[in-house]
Amino acid sequence: MSRSRGEWPKPLIDFKYPFQVVLHLTDWHRKNLVLLVEDRCRLGGYRLDGSAYHDGAHFSIVRLPTEESRAEFMRLYGGVPYDPSDRKSRPWETYFALTAQGDEVGRNSDA
Repeated sequence: MSRSRGEWPKPLIDFKYPFQVVLHLTDWHRKNLVLLVEDRCRLGGYRLDGSAYHDGAHFSIVRLPTEESRAEFMRLYGGVPYDPSDRKSRPWETYFALTAQGDEVGRNSDA
């Protein structure tokens, strides 16, 4: 989506949705994308996710309005917190070092 189609400028998105999560998109996340989008909407998240591609892996940047909603989203889907005000931060480059496990915790896992 582009600005001409109604997308907000990035600084406004970061201001209104300061609590963001970087999520490594695994096959589990792709198969359960509808659940992920429903939970993002239920938690008040911004309707468009950001994305990053690094070393053959796809990442989604989910933008949420409160710290509680970010904690709930991370409990359900894993991921690492992302601070949009830190412009030099690129958590997708060190994602697997930031997570204790190499694999994501999904909604239906026991972890």
